[in-house]
This record gives sequence, C-alpha cells and structure tokens, in this order.
Amino acid sequence: MEKITIKELVDFRRKSDKSRKTTFAKKLKTRSAKEKAIEDEENGGGDYWITSTSCINNVYKYEDETVYDLKIEELAEKSNQSELKRTKSMYNRNIDILTNFKDFDFSDIKPKEVVKFEKVPKFSKIVVINNFPIYVNPSNVFSFEINGKKQIGSVWFVPQLEGFTKAELGMFCETLYKLLVKNYSADYQIPEKFCVAVDTYNAQKVSYDEFAQGKIPLLIDITLKEINEL
Repeated sequence: MEKITIKELVDFRRKSDKSRKTTFAKKLKTRSAKEKAIEDEENGGGDYWITSTSCINNVYKYEDETVYDLKIEELAEKSNQSELKRTKSMYNRNIDILTNFKDFDFSDIKPKEVVKFEKVPKFSKIVVINNFPIYVNPSNVFSFEINGKKQIGSVWFVPQLEGFTKAELGMFCETLYKLLVKNYSADYQIPEKFCVAVDTYNAQKVSYDEFAQGKIPLLIDITLKEINEL
C-alpha cells in the first residue's frame, strides 16, 4: 500500500458519508505510488508553502526573528515582478503567513537548550498504524536534557490553505508522538509538551499533553478503523 499522509486522513474526515464509502476509502487503500505522485503534482506538491515554512523553521531553530521581515520583503518583490496570477497569489499567501507568525511565541514549545537537531532518515518517517503506512514528516526532531536525563522532542510545521481545526491538527501531533516512540523511546524520554504540531496558516498549535488533559480528541485510530471497514 502506498503511504498515506495525515492531510489525506483529514480530507477523509471532511468528506460526506457517501463520498467516504464510494471513493475516498477505496482510493487510499488501492492507490499506487505512481498515482500518488500525479496527485502531488496536481495539488502543487509541497513547494507551494516552502518559503514561509522554511522561514518559520529557521526562526524556531536559530531564534532570529529578523528573518521574517527580510523574507517578507523578498516575497513582496517577487510578487510585484510576477505576471502570473497563481504565482502572485502564492507569494502573497506566504507573506500573509509570515506576517501572522511574527507574534507567535516559540518559548513554550522549545526547550531552553537544545543539544542537537537530529536527522530523521526517510525510512523512519513511516509509522505503521492498524496496518496502514502513515507518513510523518517532522520539521525538527531535537535532543536535550532535563536533570541530566536525555530527552527527545519534535515540532511539525503544517501549512494548508485555510488551515485546520484544533482536532484536525491533533492528528498530526498524535502521529508525531508515535514516530518519536517508535524511533527514540529506547534511548530517550519523551516529554509530551515538546511534541507539537503547528498550523502555520492560522498560527495555532497542539502539543501532545493536551490529549491527556482532554482538550483534544484522539482521532487517528478511529479514522483508520473506519477506512478499513469501508
């Protein structure tokens, strides 16, 4: 089975019951790798939001907020020079995201002293849940220490036009935690507050500790179960 993204699971949940049964579930379960590549191309791939996502990620890693204005100026210049409506829209939407993000506070989702930003091998980004290969693509995985004990955390910046509800964003956070458990739990403790998904369009976040507090529902297992039963 071709890997499934969390955005596809979100789309599934947004479909009507009829659409879920007649097309979407079957498509997810039977789609080939070639078909997935065509879909990615038709949807603009992952590059549409790359400028804003990369900039936000750099601010997060290097704690230099001046890059916001520099990138906004760069995008504005490119937008003014472009004659293509879709290209201008792309630049302007990325500008909107960065403008909204200038007031976003990273202090509670990043430890004070990161020891190392870890490289996640491509094969480690597949997490099998209920026999479905789920693709999890964290923006950063980082190691740090608390009271001399090794910790691992992660943040996933997720862009999408109009963004996500908190419950939908929780699906990204839930699978991100599963990735950390799968790949790092043998050597690290995983503080739930530092496993975070961020909706860049709406500048909102969900951390894994919100599940334990009952603020966000766990949706991944029940969504996959529903797909499997259709």
